[in-house]
Amino acid sequence: MTGIRDILNAQQAAEFLCAHVETIRRMARKGTIPAFKIGKDWRFSKSTLMTWSEINPGIKKQVNILVIDDDADVCKLMSRLLEPQGYRVITATTGEEGLLHVQNDSVNLALLDLEMPVMSGPEFIRELRKNHKDIPVIVVTGYPDGKMMMEASRFGPLMLIPKPIDKKFLLSAVSLTLEGTLAETDVM
Repeated sequence: MTGIRDILNAQQAAEFLCAHVETIRRMARKGTIPAFKIGKDWRFSKSTLMTWSEINPGIKKQVNILVIDDDADVCKLMSRLLEPQGYRVITATTGEEGLLHVQNDSVNLALLDLEMPVMSGPEFIRELRKNHKDIPVIVVTGYPDGKMMMEASRFGPLMLIPKPIDKKFLLSAVSLTLEGTLAETDVM
């Protein structure tokens, strides 16, 4: 028997499957995902979705990467490099905005500049670790040997990508980081 907590709306199902909400709605309309309609929106049984996702290994879960950099051009560049690889990129130009995205979106990885006004990169990591110890962070900085990098490393192991950003190095670092964290998630 399905309990009330087991029923998800389309947004919750998208977060559960790490997919875009419109993709989930489209799949529900086509009947390719188990769903039922209540009113104008689709509903999903969490336990049924879990079973469905296990028997549909070809369904690639959406990976959400949060890019936090006070330079909007860097955010755009990272989006242009990562989105063609199938990643969903969420951008923020402040640490505070980044923390809001962590609370509201299913974030699998954060790419973080260190030197930002108001909330620095190390301050962001400190706040992130309070409630989200499992989200890996890759530091993207023009000052890899600076004091801020040493401060950031106090909050756990970090991968480092120097600026200017090398596309191959970025894609390799993202792939390696996600392989480790997503494999840990799949085992649980």
